[in-house]
Amino acid sequence: MAQRIIFPKKSEVALEDFTPPSVGAGEVAVKTLASLISIGTESTVLHQRYAEESHFADMFSFPQLQTGNQAVGIIERVGDGVEGIKEGDRVFFRKAHASHWAAQASECALIPSGMDISTAIWCGFAKIAFRAAQTVPFKLGEETLVVGAGPVGQMAVRWALAAGMKRVVLCDLSEKRLSLAPDRVETRLGSVKDQYGDLLALSGGEGFSSIIDSTGNPDVFKDALSLAAVFGKVILLGDTGFPAKQRLTSDAMTKGVSIIATHEQLDRDGWSQPAVDALYFELAQAGSIDARGLITHTFAPSQYKEAYDIACGRREEAVGVMFDWDLNNL
Repeated sequence: MAQRIIFPKKSEVALEDFTPPSVGAGEVAVKTLASLISIGTESTVLHQRYAEESHFADMFSFPQLQTGNQAVGIIERVGDGVEGIKEGDRVFFRKAHASHWAAQASECALIPSGMDISTAIWCGFAKIAFRAAQTVPFKLGEETLVVGAGPVGQMAVRWALAAGMKRVVLCDLSEKRLSLAPDRVETRLGSVKDQYGDLLALSGGEGFSSIIDSTGNPDVFKDALSLAAVFGKVILLGDTGFPAKQRLTSDAMTKGVSIIATHEQLDRDGWSQPAVDALYFELAQAGSIDARGLITHTFAPSQYKEAYDIACGRREEAVGVMFDWDLNNL
C-alpha cells in the first residue's frame, strides 16, 4: 500500500495510506527512495506562520496533502510517449512526501550513475539558491554575504564558490549549521545586528556589494540593508510569511541599494528546473559543488513526529532532514 505524509490540521502531522494516480501518456510511475523536508516552507505551512495577506494563505490550507517538494526515486513504469527514461532509472523530481508517484517524465531529472542519493536530493534547494547566483550575479573575484546557513543558504555559498567568488561570508545563529559550510567560506556566529562591526570590517568598511537573505525572517531585512555597500544589492531569497514586517530603512535611499526579490518558480533565460538539475549534477560530479555532510538527520516515514520536531522545533540542529522510504519496507 502506498503511503504519504500529510498535515491534517494546523500543527498536526500524519502518515496515511492512499492510492496513487495511474500513469498516463507522458508520465512515469516512481517509487520514492528518499524525500527531503523543506524546513522553512514546511514549518511555515504546518504551524500556519503566515499572514492572511501573504501568498502562503492563498496556496495552502488544511488538510494539506502536499507536504514537501523534493525527492529522489526509481522508475517503475513509463507511460506512452515517454523517451529518455526507462524502468530502473533513478531520478530527482519535485513532489511531496509519498512512497509512490505518477509524475510528468519531463519533470524528472536522471541522476548520474554512481551519484549518491544524499547529493542528488539537493537539486531543489540548488535551484532556489541558483536564483541568487543569477540575480546578483555571482562573478569571479567578487564577494557576497549570505545570511542564514539553512538548506538554501548552504546551497547559495556553494554556488558562489563554484562561480569563483573571492570572498564568501556566511552568518547564522547556529554553530552546528555553520560547521557544515565549505572550508573556504568565512563564517560568523550570531545575528547580522550583533556581528555588524565584524562583518563591516570584513567588507573593508565599505559594506558588501551583495547580500543574500535566505532566512525568511522579516527582521533580517533591515539589518541586511545596514551592511549593503553604496549601490549594493540585497537579494530576498528566503520566503517570509509576514512580508509586511519587512521594513525599509534610510540605508536603502542614502546608499542607493537595489532590493531584488527572486523566487524559484520564476524561470528565466532558459534556466528551468531540468536545466539547473543538469548543471548541479555536472558541478557535483566535478567536485565544484560538494553537498556531502548536509544530511544531518535521516528518519523512516513512520518517524514523522520526530522528524518534524527536529525540523520545526530544533532548527538550529538541522539542515538536511531526510525521509528514507526504504526504511518503511514499502
